[in-house]
Amino acid sequence: MAHIAKYKASAVGKLCAHYNRWQGIDNPNVSRENIDKSRTHLNYTLGVYEKDGKRFIGKVRGSASWATVKGRIDAVNARAKAEGKRATRKDAVVMADMVVTLPPNVPPEDAYKFFWNSYQYIADRVGRGNLMGGYVHMDETTPHMHVPFTPILDGRFNYKKMCDRKFYQTFHKGLGDRLEQKMGYRPEVELSEETRAQRVYTSRTKDIDKVRGAVDRAIVEPAQQEADRIVAAAREEAAALLNDAEARKAELVTEIADKEGDLAELDSQLEDVKLDIEDEQDRLECLRQRADGVARDVAELRPIAAEVRGWEAAGKAERGAILDNIVVKCDGLASRIRAGVAGMRIKVEELRSRISRPLEYLMRREQPRQQSFNDVLRDAQRAADAWNRDHAAPQRTYRGRAR
Repeated sequence: MAHIAKYKASAVGKLCAHYNRWQGIDNPNVSRENIDKSRTHLNYTLGVYEKDGKRFIGKVRGSASWATVKGRIDAVNARAKAEGKRATRKDAVVMADMVVTLPPNVPPEDAYKFFWNSYQYIADRVGRGNLMGGYVHMDETTPHMHVPFTPILDGRFNYKKMCDRKFYQTFHKGLGDRLEQKMGYRPEVELSEETRAQRVYTSRTKDIDKVRGAVDRAIVEPAQQEADRIVAAAREEAAALLNDAEARKAELVTEIADKEGDLAELDSQLEDVKLDIEDEQDRLECLRQRADGVARDVAELRPIAAEVRGWEAAGKAERGAILDNIVVKCDGLASRIRAGVAGMRIKVEELRSRISRPLEYLMRREQPRQQSFNDVLRDAQRAADAWNRDHAAPQRTYRGRAR
């Protein structure tokens, strides 16, 4: 199984320190919990060496360093300058790391053969001149080999073009075919369908979790905070409205109690008015009876006056005296009648004044009792006016005619 990662210039030094754990060298800059220092002496480095004029790959002594990468960067920049091209960008990928892990079906005695053939295959894919060595670590949880290389293609650093989609799609199958051909069996460098599906699922799950977290931070959390703010504001407003409603309720209860007290007082006053009206009705009936008596008296006096005027035997002076006496009596009678009527009118006005304010309040409240009181007043006024018209005192015209 192989994994590849790309790095910029700033990460090269730390990676080189990790690579250089070999032949028992203890690097104080490297400290990891999964390193078994008792096995560090088993680490080794694969590289290209020359023997009898030929180039071979095998165990070599040497170490990876930033100087190697920097030298290649300087060489690329010098060539670019000579050709009139731009220099390598500061953020360019200047090193890649291919990590090849020992598969479970490869026995420990075949480990060197596995790593050696894997290094040969990687050299063919990325170019031997780009390799920086094969650093085999036997002191970690699973034996593996780091193969750092500089992605220089056509004289330029171009990782994207060197390790394109086709490179990734064909790398594991090509490595499996090479190893099967050299070792006589096929090491499990390719992922099974189940493992591949599991990795895809895990990767997608992590991506989904990242997206969900980003959505939560960007949308859900602000929305929740805004919702909490709105709810808090709504609760405060509702509490304020409730307090206002309670205060208004108390005011209405007080107002209703006052109105009920006023109504009770008005009912008491109306009862008194009823009694006064009944008394005045009794007095009015008495006045009517007196008016009837006066009317009878006048009716009796008129025939007497007619009879007196018919006295032919009496002289004019006597007749005038007789008529004057009759007129005086009639005037006295009429005065008494007018005095009774005036007294009745005064009583009626006093009654009207006493009941006017309760009646006005009742008229505003539209009490059904209002009509009966008005009827009583109108009846009293009509009766007085009718009696006054029908029973007016006699005019003093007789004396004038008698003389």
